[in-house]
Amino acid sequence: MEWRIIIRWDSAGNSPAGTTAVERTVGTPAQPRHLVVLARADPHAVAFPYRRVRELVGDEPTHRRTGHAYAGGSATRPVRDWWPCRCGGHLVLRCRRCPDVLADPPVGGDCDAKGRAASP
Repeated sequence: MEWRIIIRWDSAGNSPAGTTAVERTVGTPAQPRHLVVLARADPHAVAFPYRRVRELVGDEPTHRRTGHAYAGGSATRPVRDWWPCRCGGHLVLRCRRCPDVLADPPVGGDCDAKGRAASP
């Protein structure tokens, strides 16, 4: 999991980067925390929102848990949805031939994305 932070300044002249906004992606929770501390100390930094970002890693599944393949024409290709969630979001593959739904990463107990699948 990564974190994305955008630091905005009141003018490019007051920014150490020479621009009004800088976007950074970092890998640990300590890194955006450090950047927020630095931004709070700068009187010209006007905003510094941050959020968790998930990247999909690995190969997309080729077969459903029920055994049949995601292959062929539009009748067998899975429906892909994106469930927004406070954890960063989930890629959802729904089979057109059976009721199986696969969320990646799995929806956890602290997620707020349950039951938000779009219709095919």
